[in-house]
Amino acid sequence: MKSSETPSAKGNQKSDPFLIAFGVYGAVGFQLAATVIGGLLFGSWLDKKFGTDPWLTLVGILLGAIGGFYNLIRLLTWKQSRKQK
Repeated sequence: MKSSETPSAKGNQKSDPFLIAFGVYGAVGFQLAATVIGGLLFGSWLDKKFGTDPWLTLVGILLGAIGGFYNLIRLLTWKQSRKQK
């Protein structure tokens, strides 16, 4: 097989909307989980440091969830406004 017969990555510029959406929403799901787990770990660390068990862990989880859902809503509104254009 000649090198001219192999498909190049640059020649395949078509993008699959399903794969793009899967990647975007998969990243958002990962970010949501990561912010909640990050808040849990940080709050737990602060609880051990200050002896306020379990209050700072709960605050960390709550702040992580708020940050994750904020990012989710921000992405969904961006995606919706992009569809309308």
